[in-house]
Amino acid sequence: MAYESDQTAEVNGDVAEADAMPKARRLHFNATLYAHRSLKRKNFNRMILILAAFCLFAAIRFIMVGAWPVVIFVAIDLIALWLAFYFNYRAAQRFETVQLTDRDLLVTRVQPNGHAETWRFEPYWVQVKLRELGEDRNELSLRSHGEQLSFGHFMLPDERREFADALEIALARWRHRVPVDESV
Repeated sequence: MAYESDQTAEVNGDVAEADAMPKARRLHFNATLYAHRSLKRKNFNRMILILAAFCLFAAIRFIMVGAWPVVIFVAIDLIALWLAFYFNYRAAQRFETVQLTDRDLLVTRVQPNGHAETWRFEPYWVQVKLRELGEDRNELSLRSHGEQLSFGHFMLPDERREFADALEIALARWRHRVPVDESV
């Protein structure tokens, strides 16, 4: 799954946790969206070491038969593979958070360099849209007052469908809740 959801306060019915949070910022839905990476960093290091050993063996063989220029291309291949995985892991540091509080629906996108952008929506008016683009493609977005924000681009189509359903349920619960008197 490409997101972690933490539904707190009224969703889980944990009144003690809900009372501990400031009333104006109580979370009704909290999810972090991130790109799935199947090869963990530790296994990547092992893979590179195995490939480096194989390339070293091949380089020694090519030097022994007098084809030493091939060693340069073997090294370039190994460096290119390492760079491809490096940039892939760097891109995986990007994530998005979706938080539904008593007052706002906040979407925050954090880039690998740490730059963060936040969009604020009025939860009562926001619409979750899942637009089908083809047989196995879709786009998840939020719409409110003529504004539209697409997010979750790195998620798989089924994960976007699942997340859209979860967010719509949270918004429906939020709309039917009994508002907390903030003057108390």
